[in-house]
Amino acid sequence: MGECYFCKGKTDKQRVTVDYRWGDKLVVIKNVPAEVCSQCGERYFDAEISRHMEAIVLSEEKPRFSITVPVCEFAGAE
Repeated sequence: MGECYFCKGKTDKQRVTVDYRWGDKLVVIKNVPAEVCSQCGERYFDAEISRHMEAIVLSEEKPRFSITVPVCEFAGAE
């Protein structure tokens, strides 16, 4: 890729953690290959990686481990 679409910063290959949401389901996927902008942090995934993440989320395979995530509701002045 090389250049960020949004800020025109330089992108580099990295391994990232993705919070992947599918409907009401949330799956954290670690060690995902991505291009990451060194300036704004935008992440880019190629089509094959995106399909693989979707397959992981839709899979019935039991995850290696689970974490508990606190859920808060925004209640403030509007």
